[in-house]
Amino acid sequence: MMRQAPAAVAVALVLAAGIASGACGETRRPIGEECVRSDDCLSGVCSDKTCVAAPTLVTGGGAPPPDEVPRVPIVDGGPSDAPAGGG
Repeated sequence: MMRQAPAAVAVALVLAAGIASGACGETRRPIGEECVRSDDCLSGVCSDKTCVAAPTLVTGGGAPPPDEVPRVPIVDGGPSDAPAGGG
């Protein structure tokens, strides 16, 4: 009976280690699997209770925006600090 106690303890330790290692695995689901919230999916997006791919960030279509032009009035003449009398 003394030999059975250490064996039972060893079996219990092996089972406990197996359960603990299973708890550390990935629990999020791949695209196409069922989900309840976005945290359930590897992509981070849950739509209509299904894991879907994340939307693209850049559309890539259309022309680039125009260069900015400063809105400063152009005044003809010399510097504004010139004497008014011309001399």
